[in-house]
Amino acid sequence: MPKVWTVADLFSGSGGMSTGFHRHGHYRIIGAADKQLAKPSNYAGPGTSCNLTYEQNIGVRPLDADIFDLDPGEWRRDHLGVGRGELNVLISCAPCTGFSQKNARNHTADDRRNSLVARSAEFVAELMPEVFVMENVKELMVGRNPHHFILLRDRLEDLGYSVTAEVHDLAEYGLPQLRKRALVLAHRDRPMPPMSPRPGQPLCTVRDAIGHLPPIAAGEQHPDDPMHLAPSHNEVSMERIRATPHDGGSWSDLLGTEHEHLLIPSMLRPDRRSGSFPDIYGRLWWDQPARTVTRECGHPGNGRYLHPEQDRMVSVREMALLQGFPPDYTFVGKMASRYNQIGDAVPPLIASQIASHVASVLDGSYVEPDHVGPAQLELASA
Repeated sequence: MPKVWTVADLFSGSGGMSTGFHRHGHYRIIGAADKQLAKPSNYAGPGTSCNLTYEQNIGVRPLDADIFDLDPGEWRRDHLGVGRGELNVLISCAPCTGFSQKNARNHTADDRRNSLVARSAEFVAELMPEVFVMENVKELMVGRNPHHFILLRDRLEDLGYSVTAEVHDLAEYGLPQLRKRALVLAHRDRPMPPMSPRPGQPLCTVRDAIGHLPPIAAGEQHPDDPMHLAPSHNEVSMERIRATPHDGGSWSDLLGTEHEHLLIPSMLRPDRRSGSFPDIYGRLWWDQPARTVTRECGHPGNGRYLHPEQDRMVSVREMALLQGFPPDYTFVGKMASRYNQIGDAVPPLIASQIASHVASVLDGSYVEPDHVGPAQLELASA
């Protein structure tokens, strides 16, 4: 195994994917780029401060650049300082918002940001890295607009890369969260084997991930950990939270009770009592994995983000642990930006396994597994 392999990260965010490689011990991050865009409904939305978070934890200042406008040759020459074919790993986790089924507009329109998937191939063509890595929501391959993935795959194959692309249930890899994600891996010189989970491993639960942390109140920060802080709420929201049953309770449990007056009008609509809507203002279950953490995870009205028994949102630290961040990771910026950075990230716990898998291919030590994991990987149909 060589001393280090070089890595560059497009759409680097708060460093989720880079952290898995950075902490592996045999990779060196030589450059990153991110525009720091936040609000998914508006491409010109406010910034996330993610580049400061990345720099504080990785030690590299990402280039603040829009990948639509960034010239691949300029980035290679002036920012990475490598020749074509010299980079070992290029990470490009393009924005997932335009593919996610949780965004209603994606059912009828093709978001402009989706073209950043195929745009990534232009950077591959310029850099010709040994390995290419992309993570995204599963709809990248099995949603309404798979042509973006097909354009990427075909272009990579035209460049001579061997491409493997599958949808993985990340809970099967030890993430304390139900999270299905597409993973695209490509190698320039040899076949690229897919990752596979280890069979028979118990799922990691919310209790496993955050049960050891000391209690805090809404609006409080723990004195021993500046990341263990939780937002405050108005009194009506606090009454609703206090009334929500512990360990998996939801606003729907308040229907027909003395607390029904705490519900907002939309909660009283019969059509909102099924699907994912009951998850808003919902508590996590102690002994189940968390539900999917999204970039809008900073408000209890956006998902099941209440603590299983304490009357508050899960703290920044707790959310980060549920997203597979190391317990010493530090987030920079306003509280809303910190939650956004966490929800937008590739879980470092998964990224570390990707880094190890890629290392086994790079150094020739990869051994074909003699098993199929308990949840069979879902092959892309595109």
